[in-house]
Amino acid sequence: MMDEQNTKWTKEWEASSSPGWAMKGINPYIKKYKDDLTKGMDCVKLFFPMCGDVEDMFWLSELGHDIVGVEISAIAIQKFFKDSNLEYEVTPCEEIKGSLYTSKTGKIRIYCGDFFLFGTSIECNFDGIWDRGAFNILDNCDLKKEYINILKSVMKQDCHVFIELVVSDSTTKADDIQSFFGEDYLVEDFGLVEKYAPEYDSIPFKGFQFFRVSKNN
Repeated sequence: MMDEQNTKWTKEWEASSSPGWAMKGINPYIKKYKDDLTKGMDCVKLFFPMCGDVEDMFWLSELGHDIVGVEISAIAIQKFFKDSNLEYEVTPCEEIKGSLYTSKTGKIRIYCGDFFLFGTSIECNFDGIWDRGAFNILDNCDLKKEYINILKSVMKQDCHVFIELVVSDSTTKADDIQSFFGEDYLVEDFGLVEKYAPEYDSIPFKGFQFFRVSKNN
């Protein structure tokens, strides 16, 4: 099932250097929640699962943070580095059956490969995780559960996870997210917001819903 989804994802990037759902610019809500995501610190380790070419990664790295992403499409990763005007190196990464793209500054590392091969043997101890639609695109509960288990395994004890969902018909309840994380985690619903970028105007959905997840003390 995930092989089919990976193939679909890579074909979308092959068909267009900027797929219709790819937003230009910085997500205004990562700006809003930045201090929560980073806990107000100047240099933390942040994770972007299934990251695409989001400019948020470069913006946060310029603020001093260390960025790690995972993305199946090499086209998306190369576009990110080109658009950010960053030099990078590419090395093989057998554990993810792909490659590692590292900025010359060392502040940004993006793994090109199957997300479901990612885990603590590759990277861990993240201070914050920003999920910009990754959970949303997984189309069955088994994949969603496996995805969340990977996030849980690489979180620090005080890590904050932000999950952004596309809302088509009805909003998602915090209990629905809670069921994947389990009782050891606190899930907070930050509510529904309207579409925040012109790229989304022609796409039929209501808006976005944000959740924050943290480990219970």
